[in-house]
Amino acid sequence: MADHDALIDRLARDVRPVRRPAPPWQRTAAWLLLALPCGALASWALQRRATDWSQPGAAWAGLDIMLSFALGVLAMVSAFRRSIAGREALGWRWFAPLAAAWVCAAVAGVASSGDPFGRLGDGVHCYAFMLLAGAPMIAIVLLALRSTPSLQPERTLVIAGLGVAAITQCLLGLCHPVAVHLLDLGMHLAGALTLTLGAVLAGRRCIAIE
Repeated sequence: MADHDALIDRLARDVRPVRRPAPPWQRTAAWLLLALPCGALASWALQRRATDWSQPGAAWAGLDIMLSFALGVLAMVSAFRRSIAGREALGWRWFAPLAAAWVCAAVAGVASSGDPFGRLGDGVHCYAFMLLAGAPMIAIVLLALRSTPSLQPERTLVIAGLGVAAITQCLLGLCHPVAVHLLDLGMHLAGALTLTLGAVLAGRRCIAIE
């Protein structure tokens, strides 16, 4: 088209206003409102018993749930921040104290258990629970991140996957025996790693800028 003014007018007629994304904390809150019920419903067929908080070591289990929730929320806020061009993820200073506290609570919970090492096969049920509960949470976060495609989708998805894993750990803690064994804890961490890897593989093309 030789007439540049006509081309500009034509393009201007087709342009749609850009909608500014909501702040990361609002997107995180909306994700939680959708993801938590979906994760709980997805895992309902696998686990229907609530944690017995009268057992010894219940304080460590409760602290584990609270720290996992805090880590999950921070990770999701960080992922939504990073998905916006020009924004950076939250620095390690936000996560290091909570992560260190979570490790201490997990170790204390294992130490307070009557059988700290556990038996072969412990944690397989927990691993399945985390995958079942985390799958719909990953799907929801991918839909949320599609509105702000990323130049580095893998890094964004690693953070989001860790957030999903932490929130899934909260759900697991609400229906898990208070006693935690090393083999059981290892399967929890394996579930978190699988969810993170699944988020990256499922979403790297979905949220990438084409």
